[in-house]
Amino acid sequence: MRMRIARTLDDPNCPPRDLAALSRRQIEIAKEIEALVRQQREAEGATVAGDEAWSEEAI
Repeated sequence: MRMRIARTLDDPNCPPRDLAALSRRQIEIAKEIEALVRQQREAEGATVAGDEAWSEEAI
C-alpha cells in the first residue's frame, strides 16, 4: 500500500486535490509500520533470555 501511494504521489498526472489526502495516508502508514516494528522488537527482546549462572546454593 505504501509503495502504491508513493507511486501515485510521484505521478505527474495525480490530481492536486488528492495530494494532501495521499500524503496524510502515507504518513499514517509509516507510523503504523514503525509501531509494528517496535512491538516486534520489544516482543523479541522479552522472550529471549540468557541462561543464568549456576548456583549450588539455590538448591
